[in-house]
Amino acid sequence: ENKQTILKTLTNIISTCFGGSKDWSIADFEHMFLLLRAKSIGEVEGFTIKCPVTAEDVNIKINLLKDVKLTKSKANNKVKLNENLVVVFKEPTIKTLAKYPDYKETTEQLYGFMGSCIKQIQNQKEIIDCSELSEKEITEFIENLTSIQFKSITDYFDSLPQVEIISKYETSDGVKREIKIKGLFDYINF
Repeated sequence: ENKQTILKTLTNIISTCFGGSKDWSIADFEHMFLLLRAKSIGEVEGFTIKCPVTAEDVNIKINLLKDVKLTKSKANNKVKLNENLVVVFKEPTIKTLAKYPDYKETTEQLYGFMGSCIKQIQNQKEIIDCSELSEKEITEFIENLTSIQFKSITDYFDSLPQVEIISKYETSDGVKREIKIKGLFDYINF
C-alpha cells in the first residue's frame, strides 16, 4: 500500500480511539499508534532481523511499552540563517506527512515538506507570513539557500521529538549490539 493510504487509515483509527483534531504532531501520532498496537496485539512483538555487522539472522523482541522512547526536542523554532535572516517554523504534523509522505526520498517532497512548515521569514525590514506565499515561492526560497543555511534547517527537523525504538541483541560472536527504529514507516517496514 502507499504511504498516504496507510496514514489515512491509521489517522481514522487513532481518531476513533483517541479523539482529537487529526492534526497531531508526527511524534504524538506515532506514539499513539504504538500504544494502540500494544493494547490490541500485545505489548511484546517479535521480529527476525539481519544483523548489519555479521549478516546473520537474529530474533529480537520489542516491548512496545518499555522499549519505545519519545526523544526530547532540542529545537528552537527560530532558525537564524545569517545576521539578517531568520526562518520561523511550525512543527510538522501528521497532515504534513500525509501531503509529503516521501519527503525522505525525493528532493521535491523534501522541499514541499520543509516549506509547508515555514511560518515566517524575517529580515531586518519585514516579516513575511508564508501563508501568503505560493508553494512555488517557498520552494524557490529553499532552493536558493546556501548549503550551510540548508543544513541549519535540516538540523531543526532532526532535533524535533521523535519516536525511537531501541532493541538490544547478541550475535553468535558474543557481541552485544542494538538496533534503532525511528519513525512510523521504519517500524511498519521492519
